[in-house]
Amino acid sequence: MPEPKITRDQLRRLQTLWSQYVRHEMSNVSRADRLVWASEQCKRTILSFNDLTLREASDLINILQGAMGIAETSPAVRPRRYRSRIKDRDQAHAAGTEGRRDGDNTLTPATAEDLAMIDAQLGEMGWDRARLDKFLQSPSSPLGKTRRSNPQLRTVKDVNRVLWALRGIAGKKTKAEVQA
Repeated sequence: MPEPKITRDQLRRLQTLWSQYVRHEMSNVSRADRLVWASEQCKRTILSFNDLTLREASDLINILQGAMGIAETSPAVRPRRYRSRIKDRDQAHAAGTEGRRDGDNTLTPATAEDLAMIDAQLGEMGWDRARLDKFLQSPSSPLGKTRRSNPQLRTVKDVNRVLWALRGIAGKKTKAEVQA
């Protein structure tokens, strides 16, 4: 029985890691160079990343993550924050754009799933709830001046603003670690 092929999520992750690796190493490599690298790692000829098996793709992802100092995580442990939690396209769009300055002023109450995304981001950053509360009470709070004294995440707008701010902080922290 043939081994299972690479999944769409693995392919996306592998291509993203490869482009990050190339930028990290400040080199200019072609698609052919990428395939030669993959062939050397897998010890067989690879004509496309789509030719990889599930295990080979996992190994290549782990190699790239190791080269860039990213901790290996199994798919079961990896957060599923990039998959939409809302099945309806219009609802998903509204949830993702609520809270933007150019959007409408619709207010949707935050659900437990919305708050779980904040908790997942806090876990990735190594923050606890006390640190989040201090951040929300600080002058740089994404909730604004009027909400600093009583920072509560009541709406999807509030959750989105805090989530975007936390992801921005995490991104800056990662860049600083890479440059150091």
